[in-house]
Amino acid sequence: MAEWQAQAQAHGWSLRETVIALGPQRGHVGIPSGLADKFAHFVRHGAIDGFNVTPYLIPDGLDDIVDLLVPELHERGIYRTEYTSTTLRENLGLHEPLTHRSAQDRQQAG
Repeated sequence: MAEWQAQAQAHGWSLRETVIALGPQRGHVGIPSGLADKFAHFVRHGAIDGFNVTPYLIPDGLDDIVDLLVPELHERGIYRTEYTSTTLRENLGLHEPLTHRSAQDRQQAG
């Protein structure tokens, strides 16, 4: 029996409780509303300004994030509901690459 199994059995933990207790502390485990509350706290206190989300199952876990977590984040006003620009570069606030000419430069070059 693996060490984690022995600990889970000794404490009577469910699989979820085992993941929370023994899993890497760089992630978050929980129900959508609880995670959204935690993320909202972090956002409001300036601890984070974005999310990198990895589902616990591939590909099914992504459905849970999109269908359950994202609406909770929307309700709390901490996840955008639409984009303001039309390109990824603009949405990320990045400048046009120096190698690209502006529209005016292209027009003058003929």
